[in-house]
Amino acid sequence: MVVPSRCLPARIAKLLSMADNDKLPPRPKRIPPHILRRRRIVAVVILVIILALIGWGISALVGLFLSDDDSPDPEPTVAESAQPSPSESQDEASEQPSDKASDDDAPCEPDVLAVSGATDQESYDENEQPKFTMTISHEGDELCDASVGTDEQSFVVEDADGEFVFSTRACQVDPQSQVVEMEPGQSESVDYEWERIGTDEQCETMVEDIEPGQYELVVGLGEQTADPVTFELK
Repeated sequence: MVVPSRCLPARIAKLLSMADNDKLPPRPKRIPPHILRRRRIVAVVILVIILALIGWGISALVGLFLSDDDSPDPEPTVAESAQPSPSESQDEASEQPSDKASDDDAPCEPDVLAVSGATDQESYDENEQPKFTMTISHEGDELCDASVGTDEQSFVVEDADGEFVFSTRACQVDPQSQVVEMEPGQSESVDYEWERIGTDEQCETMVEDIEPGQYELVVGLGEQTADPVTFELK
């Protein structure tokens, strides 16, 4: 069979076109819609799981740091001190005198205790500090307990006109109680050294420059007061 010459170019072009089509890769197939929906659901579930794991990790770290900060401080431990044996306690008690009154003694009535005051000198130079003494005497007939602590004591200084100058009660801090068992005729003495500083009765004003002159000391125990004692500051 002889092909006409005018049809030859068209045949050649068709053959070349078929050869080129054979070299092209196959066209990808279209994914069905239900498979696409399934893949999207799986991707969303995986994303939710990843976010949940991240959130759990953050909350665990925050809780760890907060638990470390909020943990209570350890309670201080108290070391146990060695207790003396009964024989040692009895020996120490017999060696050391005790001012603790017996529970069987009654408190001293105010009228059986006499209170008096004294100074160690009648006059004091500018650089000398007066030393005051209060004496408590039992003038009754029976043994009794006398309250003679700083919570009951008072040393008051007044000027020659009777004006308030100083009192141990005005600026007293942490007064202490003390009970002493006193026998008839027994006396107890308390000393106080005055630094020549004046105050008002509420301890709001301090006066460090006490003027020279005549002054009086009045000591007291509870509601009892002694007769004034005169002394001089130079």
